[in-house]
Amino acid sequence: MSMMDEKIPPMLAVSGQVFDDPDWLYEIKWDGSRTLAFLSSTTRLQDRRLVDVSHQFPELMKLNKFIRANEAILDGELIVLKDNKPSYRSIMMRKHQQNKLKIDFMSKSYPAIFITWDILYVDGKELLNRPLIERKQMLNKFVNECSIMRISDFIFEHGKTLFEETDKKRLEGVMAKKADSKYYKGKRSSLWQKFKHYITLNAVIIGYRTDKTALVLGLYNEENKIVHIGNVESGISQKELTAFMKVAKDIKVKSNFYGIKESNVQWIMPVLVSKVKFMEWSENFKMRAPSFLEFVYDAKPYDCRFT
Repeated sequence: MSMMDEKIPPMLAVSGQVFDDPDWLYEIKWDGSRTLAFLSSTTRLQDRRLVDVSHQFPELMKLNKFIRANEAILDGELIVLKDNKPSYRSIMMRKHQQNKLKIDFMSKSYPAIFITWDILYVDGKELLNRPLIERKQMLNKFVNECSIMRISDFIFEHGKTLFEETDKKRLEGVMAKKADSKYYKGKRSSLWQKFKHYITLNAVIIGYRTDKTALVLGLYNEENKIVHIGNVESGISQKELTAFMKVAKDIKVKSNFYGIKESNVQWIMPVLVSKVKFMEWSENFKMRAPSFLEFVYDAKPYDCRFT
């Protein structure tokens, strides 16, 4: 069976600490949805869980027109730009949409771009055992960049500098890859490493857990409704907690005030704001490994929104 007909699990990276090394190349870590593009007379898009997501992205069905080959398999990331930065929430909204009318609408209002960084197969030749730098060269040879497909840039050696720059631009982080690495399907290898920045944001405090010292947090969505994004317990001092509880007792509201399914919670009015940091968003828009930083007294709760 040709690779074109397979479901291919992508190679994965391990988490690490940023470093410099002339034998490694470094590129931006894009905040999107990992995707393999199978391009021939048609376009097939497959996510990292081997699910075909082609029908969710009708605007990308012409990707096959932008390769200088009859067949190719590209590895990369689907992103949606918002304010010129990748929006994880937007790409997940696109990926999980099943309604055809909404898919067509969102393909125009939240258009996706395929960022490619690797080529695994071209015109009958498997490239998995070729060194990464050679695959990068072949990617540039066989791909025509266009409005719906971009090739991810990379640099050699200077991982720390790129990490600092991505932090300034509030991007997700950096990928480091050994320049001579082969492509190991479905394997998490130390030959590829990821360095991620913490996400920092202001969130509305909508309640607190009654069974532990955790604040329940939310953000306003596009429909101006508060969405629960998780709970934070780490980082709150006893002094801060005591001060919070003195205020919270006067702004309690009835149970299920927000229509959110969460047990052991005392809900409060959305008038307090907390700054938190966390590693990343889950696919259902919950914070992973959040830590409390501070209460923000001069922030407006209504401005606490998904970006």
